[in-house]
Amino acid sequence: MATKREYLLIDGYNLIKASQLFQGRGDTLERARNRLQQALAAYGRRADKNITLYYDGTGESSSAASASGPHVTIEFSRYPQQADDLIAQAVAQKHGAKWLRVISSDRAVQRSATRHKIRSTCSEDFLDELTGPIQESNESTPAPGRDGTESHPPLDPDELDRWEKLFHKGADQAPKAPASTRDGTESHPPLDPDDLDQWEALFRKEADEAPPATDRDGAEARPSDELDRWEALFRKKADR
Repeated sequence: MATKREYLLIDGYNLIKASQLFQGRGDTLERARNRLQQALAAYGRRADKNITLYYDGTGESSSAASASGPHVTIEFSRYPQQADDLIAQAVAQKHGAKWLRVISSDRAVQRSATRHKIRSTCSEDFLDELTGPIQESNESTPAPGRDGTESHPPLDPDELDRWEKLFHKGADQAPKAPASTRDGTESHPPLDPDDLDQWEALFRKEADEAPPATDRDGAEARPSDELDRWEALFRKKADR
């Protein structure tokens, strides 16, 4: 199944103000808009993306509500609405659309996108994307941030709660590692009484079959003393 072409909703004047590429000293807003529209049209062709560009309407421009080209559609708001309002409406109508992305550094616009689970990229980061090489991919990918990492939309509170519960559940179900002692070695769990009896029987069998041991003075050592010491040691560990 083919991936749907990415569609960008761009806050026009916000993007113009983010760079001197579009408006030099003494330039009119109309000239700045034309430069931005030409750059976006070229970008849309190269990246194979559709774009709607939103501008704040004024008394002079409100009659020209929209215009369109092969890859770029231009929308002017009508007073008292602003471009931000038009973007918010478009985002609300496409709630959760993975192929949609908002371009703006305006925090109110970004919050609106996040609320409707739509990706967003700030204007400054999008300028790098606009002037840089196009990624050859059929799938829409998050725009890279300034540090080279991908910028993802923040998780909404419900998603954060689900992830937190999942991690806590995993931690509760995970096997607990043996506690370490002060010298860095692992402390072993206490021996089971049945295991202790088996070890005791084994030592007694070995002691019965072994040749008599001698003390330093050559006297024969009593096996029962040695066994008693081992038994006491094992029972001490089992009680811990």
